[in-house]
Amino acid sequence: MGTAIVLYILLLVIFLVISSLILRHAVKFNYLNPNFKYVVGIFGVVALVVITFSIYLLFQMDSSGGSTNYYEPTPYIPPATSTGNLNF
Repeated sequence: MGTAIVLYILLLVIFLVISSLILRHAVKFNYLNPNFKYVVGIFGVVALVVITFSIYLLFQMDSSGGSTNYYEPTPYIPPATSTGNLNF
């Protein structure tokens, strides 16, 4: 599970770097309006919060807390009673 978390974080960092370079290129060469930076900034903050929360959840999933609230119930087996001469 540790390898999956490291790979996930690495892929997210690569995605964010490439996305920011593409956006920088688009604004620099006037493909996008410079005022669009505010919208991208807000979206970027929201995306980073979601990514941080997902990484937090991954770490919580990986840690085995030792004690859980779930226990395996034992089935009820009634005491053996005489069925007479019937063989089931």
